[in-house]
Amino acid sequence: MQHINIIGIGKALPSNEVTASMIDKQCNLAEGTTLRITGLEKRYFLKDESASTLMLKAIYQALDNAKLKVDDIDCIIAASATMQQAIPYNGAGVHRLLKPKRNIPSFDINMTCLSALRAFDIASNLLETYPTILIVSCDIASIGLDWSDIRTAGIFGDGAAAMIVQKSTQGGIVVSNFETHSEGFEYCQIEGGGSKNPPSAYHGDYNDLAMFRMDGKKLFKLSAKILPDFIHNTLKTKGLTLNDIDYIVPHQASQASLNHMVRMLKIEKRKLIDIFHNHGNQVATSIPTALHELFMTKDLTSGQRVMLVGTSAGVGLGLVVWEVP
Repeated sequence: MQHINIIGIGKALPSNEVTASMIDKQCNLAEGTTLRITGLEKRYFLKDESASTLMLKAIYQALDNAKLKVDDIDCIIAASATMQQAIPYNGAGVHRLLKPKRNIPSFDINMTCLSALRAFDIASNLLETYPTILIVSCDIASIGLDWSDIRTAGIFGDGAAAMIVQKSTQGGIVVSNFETHSEGFEYCQIEGGGSKNPPSAYHGDYNDLAMFRMDGKKLFKLSAKILPDFIHNTLKTKGLTLNDIDYIVPHQASQASLNHMVRMLKIEKRKLIDIFHNHGNQVATSIPTALHELFMTKDLTSGQRVMLVGTSAGVGLGLVVWEVP
């Protein structure tokens, strides 16, 4: 077991609340269309603030929660799917925002929607070197949405979340597992911004390559096929079943995916942390934001097991079972 504890957690949402009705009007759709298609009542889009403002709010909330200050941090892991700019890396940007008095190392982990989960897993192996680690995710999905495709654009939201972790004497990561199924590589893409399609070599409207594209049907079909066995087989390696799990914190991919997870895994809905209806899919920020909801709404006790699980573009699968210290 990798002994790791979450000693502080925070989240931040933009002040700009966008309801399903507002999107209906924006896209000239009949009232109720967006809600019916997406199941998302409201989400929050960045408007008057900056991504930096959101990150700082989430980080300082986590620090206050942990009763720590910036200079108590030994390492910063930026775990976002989106970036404020291509270079420098996100971690350097977080470091610059925090203005620490000491030289705190930083780096990025990007596994799109599973970035924070992968960062949590990796952090558990770094605590001997870095006793206090900050993991922060901030995703502004709203800037890359194609509103001609309401089934895709309509499910996303913006936000930030932060976790502070330290080594524990008991509890921690019972099991972790990650897989890649690249036959689904093209199901979720932003094709521009890299060496494959540089602006200098592209003839036409580059905005087309800057938009997020998703083949929802193919992605759902592949995920439904591979995720159940991935979950059961991973748990089985430690002699566990879903009956041994107290809470499930999934990536908030879509309302349909969450509903399907309840059905296909035959789990009690009370175990599932579902915040999709008022947050949407916040990409990498989804899992830590849902984990924040768990911390704020449930009385977690030592020995309880929390399963964090999801999929990412690629297609990646990820699962961590964390036992509360």
